[in-house]
Amino acid sequence: MTPGIWRTVLIRCLALTLLVTPVVAVARPVGMAAPADRLAEGWWAARHAAILTLVATRPDPQVLLIGDSITNNYDKATPPDEDFAGTWAQFYAPRRAINLGFSGDTTANLLWRLDHGEVDGLNPRVAVVLIGTNDTGRAGRTAAQTEEGIDAVVADLSRRLPTTRILLLGLLPSAISPAKSAADAAVNAYLARRYAGDPRVAYLDVGSIFQASDGTLDTRLFYDPRLSWHGAALHPDTVGQRRMAEAIEPTLAALLGTPPRVALTAMTDVNTATVPVPWLERDSYDWYPRHRAVMGLHGMKPEVVLIGDSITHFWAGPPAAARVSGPQAWARVFGGMAVANLGFGWDRTQNVLWRLRSGEFDGMAPDWVVLNIGTNNLTGTTNARASTPAEVVAGVAAIVRDVKARSPHSRIALMAIFPRGDTATDPLRVTIARTNRLLADRFARDPAVRFIDIAGRFLRPDGTLDRALLPDGTHPDDAGYALWADALIAAGIGRGGHGTTATTSLR
Repeated sequence: MTPGIWRTVLIRCLALTLLVTPVVAVARPVGMAAPADRLAEGWWAARHAAILTLVATRPDPQVLLIGDSITNNYDKATPPDEDFAGTWAQFYAPRRAINLGFSGDTTANLLWRLDHGEVDGLNPRVAVVLIGTNDTGRAGRTAAQTEEGIDAVVADLSRRLPTTRILLLGLLPSAISPAKSAADAAVNAYLARRYAGDPRVAYLDVGSIFQASDGTLDTRLFYDPRLSWHGAALHPDTVGQRRMAEAIEPTLAALLGTPPRVALTAMTDVNTATVPVPWLERDSYDWYPRHRAVMGLHGMKPEVVLIGDSITHFWAGPPAAARVSGPQAWARVFGGMAVANLGFGWDRTQNVLWRLRSGEFDGMAPDWVVLNIGTNNLTGTTNARASTPAEVVAGVAAIVRDVKARSPHSRIALMAIFPRGDTATDPLRVTIARTNRLLADRFARDPAVRFIDIAGRFLRPDGTLDRALLPDGTHPDDAGYALWADALIAAGIGRGGHGTTATTSLR
């Protein structure tokens, strides 16, 4: 048969299929583009028909991958740039995954496919959704329209698959145009806020894995520029797609309740310190309630914002913490000022990035941001691998970029990581010292950042850790917090006034 006749047969077969496949219409946001098919494209009609046939067999997948060409590409095995079969075989085939990616699809096309049976009767544990780049791209839709479309997809999947967790991925970066990049960034910022703490939806932005060290797009991780027509970077190549699977894997495995397909310590191609994630250490800590409490501070217009981990959290200030270790030192440096404490126990740089992008810092615009983060990155657990010193610096740099983007006039006081380990030769002490040197070098010429290193003040003359200042080896007591307060006052922060903006080490 000629291609034209073959396409006609496919469409007629599909029409017969649809006669016995109920169309389940659902309520969708006002302004949302109507679901739209692409049945006039023979390959699209054939792929949809093949999926309906597969779904009718009730294949019992653990995972669905739903999206556009970036997901559809997992069907390709063309070396060197478009060979994705190995990644699929390692991460998704053992989970009986189904690929519901259609090249060129928008949210409207995906909604049509959901309406016409592609997930009917399935009960996966997780649906991984990556959709929207064609909305802001070839379809010319605005960020707001794309957000409505993605919301409609999430709502639709939630109704059709009531027991399925949704892993919603942010739009990947591209080099199509500055306008598209701006729209994609707006969409991702919206999704981060919209689904923060949602019990059904885990939002994950893995765009950082495609960035160079300076935060610009690394186009070498996309195959489009190497095509004969020199396309702009949009589709990850073999290496980029593998990195994306690795970046997704810890969150996907957690949602499935299974160990990662690849050990965390083996997934070193991705700097996890720059991939925003929420609560990692599943202990009794009230991470999400504290996030909601911080979101409730937005009306206070703080003069100073502290961002960090438990060392920051346990100092003092709002929102109130159950443990307060340095109230006198806090009163001495910040008494009478509006100060917000955005410290969270067990946080790493990736947790801070998630919190920033989920709205915690939005609208605050303080004179100073005091950042003390990174110590937990250097210790691995079953939930997150240990970061290298260079990775921690990249994570801190990403936080600094985010703070600057949200509050360009704020000055940043970056604290060197406080020492740990009782002796100078303790491996963690050595790693912290190396990280601090890299931090000092990285921000030495940044006029918006003042680097404050008081690590030496927590040590005795013989180099051992002073347990009178750090009783548990990590967290200061009031005397330890007094050292931090002194350093901030000396830098012109808090009651010390505005100070000068310069990169300085205080020892």
